Amino acid sequence: MTEETAKRGRPLDPEIDDAIVKAAAAILVEEGIQRMTVPGVAARAGVAKTTVYRRYATPAALALAAIGRMNAQSPDPETNSTREGLVQALEAVRNRIDPTVTATVLVEAQTHPEILEAARQQMIGPAVERFRRILRKGVESGELKPALDIDVAADALLGSYFTRHYERGRPGPEWPQQVVDALYPGLTDRAGFEPAMEL
Repeated sequence: MTEETAKRGRPLDPEIDDAIVKAAAAILVEEGIQRMTVPGVAARAGVAKTTVYRRYATPAALALAAIGRMNAQSPDPETNSTREGLVQALEAVRNRIDPTVTATVLVEAQTHPEILEAARQQMIGPAVERFRRILRKGVESGELKPALDIDVAADALLGSYFTRHYERGRPGPEWPQQVVDALYPGLTDRAGFEPAMEL
């Protein structure tokens, strides 16, 4: 067996990998990245620490794998209302994304630049694209204005979570609705003003 095979072949049992990532995701949600350790994940998954290290060289890499799993398990909102879809998407972000992971990734990227690229592919990219899909559907249905800049709107919606979290901590369950209520008029042709009722 070659070294490359040892790294990528039979020893990397998909069932074991699934157990490791599932354990990491559970700890990440329950305790955050700062308390997610390789020994803790190994114990929860029922495997040896070396089994985890063989797959994930750093806690940040393990956290990103967990985030990738959570993103994959977070489907697009099932609603015909763009407005409600955006609220649901923000609620999913509030429940699933821990901004401390971003800070850890930036530190790890100083010595492991591949971690930053993995974060873009597994965490930020999928999260932004979920908002883009909802916004595109809103434009196609006529709920949102035809000239809407999808990328800017998606960045504003997702970015609002990081700003809120870094400034005042994780927002409460009322926050997604508040954000959409504040930003939604700018996504439509009405610019926040409803037509005046004739008396």
